Amino acid sequence: MEMKQLESFVTACERGSISQAAACMYTTQPNVSKTIRTLEHELGRPLLVRSGKGVQPTVYGKTVLEYAKLILRATATISSLAVPDEQDGLRLSTYPSNMVSRLLVDFYKTWGPRIHIEHHEGTVEEITNHVHQGISEVGIVYVAQKQTPTFQHILFHKKLEFVPQSEKSICVYVGPQHPLYHAESVDFSELPNLKFMRGVRDFFSMEHHLETVSMGVIDQSVMKHVIYSDSDHSIINFLLHTDVCSLGLNFMHRPYEQYDIKPLSINGCEPFLQIGYVLDPERPLSPQASWLIERFREML
Repeated sequence: MEMKQLESFVTACERGSISQAAACMYTTQPNVSKTIRTLEHELGRPLLVRSGKGVQPTVYGKTVLEYAKLILRATATISSLAVPDEQDGLRLSTYPSNMVSRLLVDFYKTWGPRIHIEHHEGTVEEITNHVHQGISEVGIVYVAQKQTPTFQHILFHKKLEFVPQSEKSICVYVGPQHPLYHAESVDFSELPNLKFMRGVRDFFSMEHHLETVSMGVIDQSVMKHVIYSDSDHSIINFLLHTDVCSLGLNFMHRPYEQYDIKPLSINGCEPFLQIGYVLDPERPLSPQASWLIERFREML
């Protein structure tokens, strides 16, 4: 059994399609299909129910899926431990964010190369796990207001604290190649006609809660997600050079505006995302982490 087999199987289950899993993993559909069938052969039982509409895990496959996710998370954690453990450093976990990356550049310019920087990107679950395990001092997250009780319940068991800083709405980011580039806003009714990039699949993500936003009601299944990527570089380049758009926080720190990408507000969309940071209240923050939090607060 290889990690690639587990990754292919998990991705196929999450995407609901072999072809979408292949696109997500930047490989071919036959390659993903062969990898999963090899895993099924090794285990001696089918893992997927295949149909013209896509794939879904068998009863046995659902059990394997849970363990496969645990293994992949543990592997990612072990890999992160390869980073040198230095006392004079900043250890941070966040969603993929160009704004945070630029903030880290400011940190480097302020503190100099003598300070070690360790930055992880991931989902809310991965971010909170990193803080809980001591891999990161601070985790920057945003969660939908309706999911705050669920989020707080998770943090309670991990003995972590969420410190909210601001409430933000969502917007549609477009580049100069997009037909709506010269518009100022977009209606909910227009969203199904747009082609979207989608980032991390997370229970707390903005896409997951789009249908609950204010007066706008939209069925997620009718939205066209043509590209799945957790890469900031991919998102920026697709926005700059194609007619693809993406959902994001309706917030851009002006000094960090560096690309010809503009936000379109969504008419009738009120602020519903809380943005803040997670920490372990029993661990005193380093001067470096305190500096970053203060600068982050000023930006918001």
